[in-house]
Amino acid sequence: MKKTTMKDIALRANVSVATVSYVLNRVGNQTIPEKTRQQILQLAEELHYIPNLAARSLANQKTGLVGVLVNTAAHTPHWKLHAQFSFIHALEQRLTNAGYHTLLYSLDVDQPSLDIIVERKLEAVFLIDVREEAFYSISKHFVEGIPLILIDSMIEDKLFKQVLFNYRAALHKVKPQDLSQVCLIMESFNNSFLTRFIQDSLPLPQEAIFTVVNLEELNTFLQEGGYKEAIVINEFIGSYVEKNVRFEQLSVLCTCNCPEILGDDVHKFIFTGDKAATAFELMDKLLHHSDYSAQENNCYFVE
Repeated sequence: MKKTTMKDIALRANVSVATVSYVLNRVGNQTIPEKTRQQILQLAEELHYIPNLAARSLANQKTGLVGVLVNTAAHTPHWKLHAQFSFIHALEQRLTNAGYHTLLYSLDVDQPSLDIIVERKLEAVFLIDVREEAFYSISKHFVEGIPLILIDSMIEDKLFKQVLFNYRAALHKVKPQDLSQVCLIMESFNNSFLTRFIQDSLPLPQEAIFTVVNLEELNTFLQEGGYKEAIVINEFIGSYVEKNVRFEQLSVLCTCNCPEILGDDVHKFIFTGDKAATAFELMDKLLHHSDYSAQENNCYFVE
């Protein structure tokens, strides 16, 4: 089957090839009627036009590449993998629809190599669940004008914008008035700043908070605790708790968009906001405002 070219689209739209190129390459300094622009985009979709990434790079001095960098460890639990995959899949669809190409790259938790940010000339970078100490290495590779957006990570640095669930507001909604016999069971994050942010959201003693690394350790905590109520972050962990321990009240913050795996008796808190949409819209905004480090809002919470 013959590959669709810009000339094919131009003939169908009765415009010049240059006009088609301006629209498909998102050239912003041209005055093109909105009706014509929409017609070209629609024809490109109908004719299954595949952009030439190399040609676009030469024309715009941009690569069209967006990096998604994920911390990886030897024994990453399945609930973390599920949450990361769901987010990456949703984000990649939005990037593809907008004409970008996604580069997925795994970072070693202990020794992250970040040369890829410069080597591949990424237009934007999303960093998922990264340790604070890695941010200083990232700063050395930073190219001015490239948005660096943290997902499930926190840091007090305006260079990095952050997108995460509003755990504090969610915990406030599910917590009971009496916390004396309540425990918090939460998934583990590489980012200790985020871990502290979550733990500080509930006035619980440290012994009533358990961060799940593996489920075997969780068994010991649940057997020895003697708590009447539990608040769990992540529905996969919540499902395990529901099946193995009887609490008078079990509340679960659903961070994987899978509330259906929990029973009817579980009090479920479902985040209705779209973390991938928020992250993409933030990237798009930052790409058009290069001096984003001076912007006041540093953390974008998804309710």
